[in-house]
Amino acid sequence: MKEDLLHFVWKYRLYDTRNLKTTDNEDVNVIHPGIYNTDAGADFSNARIRIGDVLLAGNVEIHVNQRDWYTHHHNKDKSYNNVILHVVYEYTGKPALSQNGQAIPVLCLKEHISAELLHRYELLKESRDKIPCESMIGRLPSDFSFSSFYDRLLIERLQSKVAVVEGLLSGSINNWDQVAFQMIAMYFGGSLNKQPFSQLASSLPLSVIHKHRAEPQQIEALMFGQSGLLDADHDDEYPQALRREYTYLRKLHILSPIEAHSWKFFRVRPVSFPSIKIAQLAAWLIKEQHPFSTILNCKSLTELRQLFDVNVNPYWQTHFQFDKPVKKTNASLGNMLTDVLLINAVVPLLFSYGRYKDDEEICQLALDLLTEIPAENNTIIRMWDTLGIKVKTANDSQALLQLYNQYCLNKHCLSCQIGHKILSPAGVSL
Repeated sequence: MKEDLLHFVWKYRLYDTRNLKTTDNEDVNVIHPGIYNTDAGADFSNARIRIGDVLLAGNVEIHVNQRDWYTHHHNKDKSYNNVILHVVYEYTGKPALSQNGQAIPVLCLKEHISAELLHRYELLKESRDKIPCESMIGRLPSDFSFSSFYDRLLIERLQSKVAVVEGLLSGSINNWDQVAFQMIAMYFGGSLNKQPFSQLASSLPLSVIHKHRAEPQQIEALMFGQSGLLDADHDDEYPQALRREYTYLRKLHILSPIEAHSWKFFRVRPVSFPSIKIAQLAAWLIKEQHPFSTILNCKSLTELRQLFDVNVNPYWQTHFQFDKPVKKTNASLGNMLTDVLLINAVVPLLFSYGRYKDDEEICQLALDLLTEIPAENNTIIRMWDTLGIKVKTANDSQALLQLYNQYCLNKHCLSCQIGHKILSPAGVSL
């Protein structure tokens, strides 16, 4: 038995409520189990419980073993003087005394929790599958609503990205264009190069780029120079010219490049090499000098997609890397990357701005975009697909990414609605 399971059982009353008695043989009637507390203090607050003929209001503390009351020194802590019931799985016979010397009633749930619930919990916890419940998920009852669960998961995922936007906003003194540049750069290189792209954008103020907006090659020099990829000796004239430009610009603006070894080329397809992505990002900056303002003025998904229709320097039509020519490359961003940028950068930017301005219409626009953009196609979404969980829009795929990354990987089944259903008396048939 784990304490988090006991919390779960108490919170959702997944125990036999008949003939509940304290260890002193007094009847127990749980009118309200209390509100789960994740901060310091007792596990549940504001509970209402009738013990014998007396109705009590106060806190409930839960332990696997009754002696943990003393192990955790609750008997010396004044904040536990308002505990009206000590709920345990194992009772050792020693009464729980509060700091003021009062005996606290003890309820032992061991005989009231079904073996079936414990068996299902062990199946989830001991599962070695990437999705712990994948052997059971196909047997969920027909009344289980994935759509309502998706709504909660989507907001959770969006909130985490909004927190990133708000952090960047604070660091840039509310410069929304700078934040847009940093958010979009972050998602240009995929998961492997997310961090160096974020470092690159952080190292180069948009105000510096604006000073050279009339000279596209200077913007390219700033981007590649700050990436560290110009540090090596190059054979081609193009990177040599960029290096000459950057040497001057670096001194002019007192810039410090990031480390070239930060970039990941291994196990990355050539069309997604950091060099190609930096060239695309530079082309986007040349085209969009005020990125957030432009995003805000777009009235449709089509217009937003057109923002990322850029023309890179012709050099990248025949190169994936400096000094390594190929016959031909496809240097356009493509629909997949464009949608990744919209989902992960543009939507959080719009949602954050809507909250910043207290404008519900902008927030709703951001949410509506996710229902228009097709679902992402990656290994995690394909894994859900094999289990019969179908997705149509980015709204669905974002929810499933949140479910996998925050719940399945960490086996937080007790916080998951699917886990709730599996553990409930009317859950799946095993």
